[in-house]
Formats: sequence, structure tokens, C-alpha cells
Amino acid sequence: MSPHRAVIEAGPGTIRRLCCAGSSIADMKLVAAALGAIDDSVVLVDDRPVDVSSVWSGALRSVMCSHHGVTVVHPSWWSATRVSVVAAAAQTVADDAVVRPRSWLLAPASAEPAVVVEIAERLVMVAADEVVGVARGGDPRPVVEEVAGVVADMAADATVAVLVDAPNSVAGAPQLGTLIAGALRDAGWAAVEIGDARLARLARDAPPEPSPRRPDAMVGRSRVGPVAWLAVAGAVLAVPAVATASQAGHRAAMPVAATTSLVEGRVVLTIPASWSTQRVVAGPGSARVQVTSPSDPEVALHVTQSPVAGETLTGTAQRLQRAIDAEPAGVFVDFNPAGISAGRPAVTYREVRAGHDVRWTVLLDGAIRISIGCQSRPAAPDAVHDACEQAVRSAHALE
Repeated sequence: MSPHRAVIEAGPGTIRRLCCAGSSIADMKLVAAALGAIDDSVVLVDDRPVDVSSVWSGALRSVMCSHHGVTVVHPSWWSATRVSVVAAAAQTVADDAVVRPRSWLLAPASAEPAVVVEIAERLVMVAADEVVGVARGGDPRPVVEEVAGVVADMAADATVAVLVDAPNSVAGAPQLGTLIAGALRDAGWAAVEIGDARLARLARDAPPEPSPRRPDAMVGRSRVGPVAWLAVAGAVLAVPAVATASQAGHRAAMPVAATTSLVEGRVVLTIPASWSTQRVVAGPGSARVQVTSPSDPEVALHVTQSPVAGETLTGTAQRLQRAIDAEPAGVFVDFNPAGISAGRPAVTYREVRAGHDVRWTVLLDGAIRISIGCQSRPAAPDAVHDACEQAVRSAHALE
């Protein structure tokens, strides 16, 4: 058995071991299933339904080899729910398992305080004392400009380094990383590009994990404790909030609570970081993503999206009115074809179900119709109010 820990990269684009020789990349079928279904409970593998937890365990196990323990590194912007999936899988492959955000692994690349830039498929995360997500679009120029502007807003002085994480497994990330680093250098910042080779070197030199007597840093089989999804060495990502991407190259206003970005299809919005996410395909209503409060299962957000090229908000209202008229009386009430929700023009209505109400906001952003349902117990709409406001305010289509 190897005397050192395995370091495994889990997302955003692959699952692979970053240290040692031999086969280091998990089976691509498992990688696609694990990453694509991390917000679900079941995924199809070879046309068979398989628990997502089993897929993640299998993917991690396939790249473990013989090591003393494992540190699994995940995207720093992943929600607590996603990190808990990875942490639970890590427990099944090693007695001594730890999960860390990528920012923890990236931090030693600079001796100076750093701003971290992580490039993912649909967004670029910029983090220092706060976190901002900038949406990626087809044209990289507005993204580069916005990231440079975010860095300038965050960095306290010119001695701050900027670490640009551009994994090869994310389409276009190396090229976008080079453009971002170039723009930052032109503006006078010290930018360090980190590709796959440098990330592997950082993994080989990764600092040792705390002693097993420090259970707060461990995710062992015998102890399942809370996982801090943005906990890092130092203060690189000790953050109060995430500002979500609005449209390509732009970001939305900062919310006030700990949040994360939910990217669903072609839509991105801000949700509470501690709320769980799952896809719902059964029961009343359309297939949707449900985001549920950890303190009350009747408090939740529902998110659906549809391509509606050429549709206007008036047309949306007419379509919804016809659908509501076809339902039993009293199920859908308070219909407003020209409402305002979180300061945005929208069609609004309330869905009445046993045990809860869902207040729906239907928005148009370009060719995408976005529907956000804010669920609460009938007499307690305030329980979901803040999460609802920030979700509606931040929801935008990715270009």
C-alpha cells in the first residue's frame, strides 16, 4: 500500500486520480453518469437504473489503487448537496477520506494572497472574500472583460495573485483561461494559469491532512459529519454568498445569504447553498428540479424551463390561462398576466395543494421560458420569501 494519500479530482469535467502512475481516469461511462446525475438519486447506466451513490462509489474506487487514504477535490462552487454525495462515496472507498474544494489544492500555486478563478462548462467562478459566478457564452470576450472587472473589484491591492484554473476536461477552458490570464496581466495583475499538468504537480505536493484525531476535517466510515462545501485553508473561500451569473459576461446582484449557483439546462439561478436538489418527474405538474429547505420539507423551490422562440410574455399568459382553465376550479388561483416578481415582469399565479401552496413566477429570457415555484405551508409564505426573491431575481438563460 502506498504510504501517501490518493488525490482524486471529482468534477467539473472528469473524475481522475491526480497522483501516481497507472490508469488514472475513471471509466468514461461512469464519469458521464456520475457528473451528469449528481443532483439525482438514480441514473441509467447501460439502460439499467442505478443509484447515483453507487455510480460515484464505483467511479472513485476505479481510480484509487493502493493508498493510505484519499482526498477528493471538487469544484469550489458546488452546493452542499453535491459535496455530500461525493463525501458519502469517498467513505465507501477508504477508511481515511477527506473532501476539499479545488481552491484548497490551487492555493499553494502562489505565495501571495490569491483570487481564484475556476472555469466550468457554463460559468466562471471568481472567489476571494466573496464569490461571483460569471456565465459563459459563445463569445469569450464579454466573459473575459467581466472576470477582469470582478477581480479588480475583489483584489485589495496589486500584490494579490490570480490563479486561473482551466481544466482540459472542460470544453474551451484552456483557451478561455489563456485569454483571462492575458487580460489580467495587461491590467497589471500577476496571473498564474493552472492546467492539468500543474494541477497534478500541486496534488503530488499537497499538504498533509490533519491527524485522524481531528474528526472535523475527516469523512471516515465510522464518522459522518457535516461537510463545509467552501471550507479552505486560509481565507480564499470563506464566503458569505455567491453572486450568480445573469447573462454571458455579466453577474447578478449579491444576495445576502450563503448561496450557490444552480445550472439546469440553459438556465442558471441562485439557490440557498444548504438546500437539497433533486429532479422530480412524477406527481402533479411538469418535470422539474426541486430545491428543498433542510429545516422544513414543505418549503421548497421548483424550477422548470422550456424553449419558446418568438414567444412574448402576453403569449405566455394566454397559454397559461388556457391551461389553468382546463384544470379543476380552485387548484390555480390569483392569476395575474402582467405581474411583477422581484422587480421583473412576469406572469404570476398560486397553485393550491394539500399541505402547501406554490406561488409561481413565469419569466421570459430570450428564447427560454423560466418558471419558478415558491412553495410554503399555506399560512407561512415568509418561510420561502428570501430564497424565492433571490431565485427569481437571478434567474437567466445561458447564451
